[in-house]
Amino acid sequence: MFSKRLSCSIILATVSLAAAEERFGSANVSVAKEHHVPQTVQTKPASVKPTDHAMVHTETDSNYKAFTGKIVGGNVRMRLSSDVESPIVKELLRNDLVVVRGEKSDFYAVEAPQDMKVYIFRSFVLDNVVEGNRVHVRLSPELTAPVVAVMNTGEKVNGTISDKNHKWLEISPPKNVRFYIAKEYIEKIGGPELKALRDKKQSSVIQLMDSAELLSQSEMMKPFEEIDFERVSNSFMTITKDYSDFPEYSEKAKSKLAHLQEIYLQKKIAYLEAKTSKMSKERALRNDLVQVSDASEENLSPRERMKIWERVEESLYLNWSASHHKKTMDDFYEDQKMKTVRISGIVEAYNDVVKNKPGNFVLRDRDMPRAYLYSTFIDLQNYVGKYVTLVAVARPNNNFAFPAYFIFEAEK
Repeated sequence: MFSKRLSCSIILATVSLAAAEERFGSANVSVAKEHHVPQTVQTKPASVKPTDHAMVHTETDSNYKAFTGKIVGGNVRMRLSSDVESPIVKELLRNDLVVVRGEKSDFYAVEAPQDMKVYIFRSFVLDNVVEGNRVHVRLSPELTAPVVAVMNTGEKVNGTISDKNHKWLEISPPKNVRFYIAKEYIEKIGGPELKALRDKKQSSVIQLMDSAELLSQSEMMKPFEEIDFERVSNSFMTITKDYSDFPEYSEKAKSKLAHLQEIYLQKKIAYLEAKTSKMSKERALRNDLVQVSDASEENLSPRERMKIWERVEESLYLNWSASHHKKTMDDFYEDQKMKTVRISGIVEAYNDVVKNKPGNFVLRDRDMPRAYLYSTFIDLQNYVGKYVTLVAVARPNNNFAFPAYFIFEAEK
């Protein structure tokens, strides 16, 4: 404790005159400068107005029956003391709530707003403890700002360095600080606990709004078919339904939801148009395939025969990609390889001219047809008449007598 006091003494001894002036009443020159009164004429302190800003707005009536008041006007001024010439601390909006802790003349004394910050000179704070008697706490981080309160040695503060002026700490007002509002602008609505309950509910609606906005951003980035718009809608509707006593948030939720509904509708239209286009393309591919398969394949080269089945595979890929957003043809085949089976037999060409045939090769086992085959990966013509083991994945057989397979590999 001794070393701490010694450190503080060194700090206080080296601070500037501006910092020293924050110690209200520590020297006549401080008082004179604070009230803009020359030192030589300050023979009657009682004549100086106000006599002590801090004393005026930290007074408390312990016998006063506190209550929650509602602001009944627009842009109602909250002042530093009970005087219409007193500095304005803040302007309050209609329906804002305050806790009234006393009264003086035509003014109510109210608690400091919950989100309000005041400022104390950093040189008088060591390890979150005030070191100095009657240190000024001001309304803004500058020596000319009105004094809100005074603090003394040993009082604790929890502050952060001000972004506006790094020589000052930003802190919450001391609990005994009072500000003043004309009585005519406050309507009593309940006990002092009412504002705390409302503040808690306001914190809840702010959290709900933040969560709803984050959810909507996340969902609307998804492909249309994956968007859970009902969940998004419910999150905003909860705010409009359960927090109607906070009209600013209720209206914001309604506006956000209307905007999201418009975006969702546009996504739906684009999705349906793309789906219709894809279906038309699939039908065209199937028609082309029927026309080609109806023709004789005897005069086609092996590569031309495989080309026929590339169209079939493209059609299958398009169907698959509808539920696998942004996946490529390579991704499709990687998925198919996970579903392969091994089949064995003798490969034979299947050149009959028939509609919708499920392959241009047949696999026989013991002189009996077992499956229809085709491939775009290997030329099955090279394996005709040979007994092979095939790595295959099932394909539609178009109601023919035997199953159909797409071939990835062949082993003799």
